[in-house]
Amino acid sequence: MVVGRASAARGSTKGEVLEDLGHADLVLPALVGRGLEANDRAKYFLSLLQAARAHADRPDRDGSALREERLAAGVTDASLDRVVPGAVRLGEDRYAIPRLDEILDRLFGSVEVMLAPLAVAGDATVDAARLDALRTGTESGDGSLPGRTLEQMASAGGEEGDSVHRLILDTHRALNRLQGRVSTANLDGAAVYGLGEGDAAVVGAFMRGVRATAPLKFDHPGLATTATRVGTRLLIQNDLGTTGAHVVVAAVEGLAVTVTYSDVHRRRLVFFQGMLESLGTRWSAVERLGGRVGAHHLSVGRLEAADGPGLLAAVERLGSRLVFVLDWNRARKALAALVGNDDAVALLRWAADGDLGHIAFLQLGGERFVYRAVELASRVPARYGEPLRELLGQDATVAIVRFALQAASEGLVRGKSQLLIRDELRVEVLRHVRASRRRLLEVGVEHAARTVEAAQALQRALVRLDGADGDGYLARTAARAAVWEHRADELLLAARDNGRRVEGGAQVVGVLEVADDAVDALEEAVFLLTLLPPSSSGPVRGLLEPVAAVAVAGSREWLKAVATALEIVDGSGSEDLEDFLVAIDRVSELEHRADALDRQARAGLVVQAGDFRSLYVADRVSTATEEATDALLRAAIRLREHVLDQVGAR
Repeated sequence: MVVGRASAARGSTKGEVLEDLGHADLVLPALVGRGLEANDRAKYFLSLLQAARAHADRPDRDGSALREERLAAGVTDASLDRVVPGAVRLGEDRYAIPRLDEILDRLFGSVEVMLAPLAVAGDATVDAARLDALRTGTESGDGSLPGRTLEQMASAGGEEGDSVHRLILDTHRALNRLQGRVSTANLDGAAVYGLGEGDAAVVGAFMRGVRATAPLKFDHPGLATTATRVGTRLLIQNDLGTTGAHVVVAAVEGLAVTVTYSDVHRRRLVFFQGMLESLGTRWSAVERLGGRVGAHHLSVGRLEAADGPGLLAAVERLGSRLVFVLDWNRARKALAALVGNDDAVALLRWAADGDLGHIAFLQLGGERFVYRAVELASRVPARYGEPLRELLGQDATVAIVRFALQAASEGLVRGKSQLLIRDELRVEVLRHVRASRRRLLEVGVEHAARTVEAAQALQRALVRLDGADGDGYLARTAARAAVWEHRADELLLAARDNGRRVEGGAQVVGVLEVADDAVDALEEAVFLLTLLPPSSSGPVRGLLEPVAAVAVAGSREWLKAVATALEIVDGSGSEDLEDFLVAIDRVSELEHRADALDRQARAGLVVQAGDFRSLYVADRVSTATEEATDALLRAAIRLREHVLDQVGAR
């Protein structure tokens, strides 16, 4: 049937009288309220048909009976929860659904109620004749319908033709516009009408929450609120921007709040659910509604407060969270370009929990805001589109982006200039770049410590050559030296991985690659001692100990040089630079001394070694030890050049 002005207005005797007097629009607030309530029922019955069909296609899967959606829509008939499990597929494309004709009647009847206020208001944006056209062809007769009919009913319309789903969406949108026109009062920024006793306090609490965080949206559209009472429930609806399917409705009844949330982005819906975890909200399973184009997701949450103050706190919290879903998906994509999807969502949750938001970040350029700061703060190339975490490391990138979110939001809210906010981010990036440089040198300090341990192991092994359990001690020492050498290799690999993320990192990695030769040579020297015949340990020890002692002294000076370089990079005073240069000079002196002692040792071995095996092994130990001091000198010269370049660039 086509809904006309007269039939639409007859909601009560007073409505009929007012219409006869030419004042039918006086009943519009109540009709709009009933229309909005009918919108929930219409969506529920349409979803019920789709869920029934889905169950019939896959009866082995546990599907939702839509109980939460039924309660949220105000449908009290609990027997409808048996419709979905009772649906069966009859053939290739036909479905038998329990109480199908009744469900169709209630579906189309709900749409009639939605159309009623538009007819009274003379709103022609939605043609009521569409309902009759859509009803044609849905009569089942035997309690079944073709699958293509069910699919068309839930499609988004467009090129596929009109659909019941499209009519519901269009009518709901028109009702929202009409509601804004017929609202009779403004309560704390909310358009309200027909409120009951105690409703003002609830709406006021909701609006306190909205106003608390609304500044974070800046000039982004959204957050307009309307509220009305329909029967026993206070309905609060908020306009979440420009997306048609992005809707949140809170139905307050007693101390219970039912939140219906629909969204085209499932991830954002799940994010919204997470923001209400602290309220103890119980959510229904997320349902996918609609057709192939314009499909959206819906979930219904329910929470119950312990008392009146608890109810007000809950609706205030709900209102305060809405700003954090505006333009959420664009923010997620921008952040994902920097840190990846999982960390992007985590950062958005962090920003929401801290009442910071993400719209300011988008207004400053999103990911370009961060890339530009990195380009200006570091000479390490940061190409737009390259994952920043691969350039600076994941932890540093997450920390920088977190700072960017906070600086953008707090800065714009406080009225700071964009130039100042960008400079603040640049300084923060510089801090992380310097920290990365420090971490790289910290790896160098640990690597140098392994060098000292290897040199000391060689010295102690020589002391124990002819002692009790000499062979056993040598074997254990050689095993430990091999572990230290392996750890040094791991540190070098880590430095290579991190070096490309740090300005001057390639030079530091080059230093460590040369220094790693010293660890390799010392580990080789310790191993060679295990091959020395016991009978020759006495003469050999006296010749090799001086070379080993110099290697220990040289490795200690190398460790001091690297540790001092670490302090210089942090911007310490001239006294540290003096200590650094002295340590480098000592490494050089000790290398020359080791070179001389190596020659003396080899000359003495030719005379004192009792056999060729002893001569060969001892000679290789002496040579390897001297090679270690030579590697340390070459590393020291490279480190000196790097540090002086850094100091000169300040």
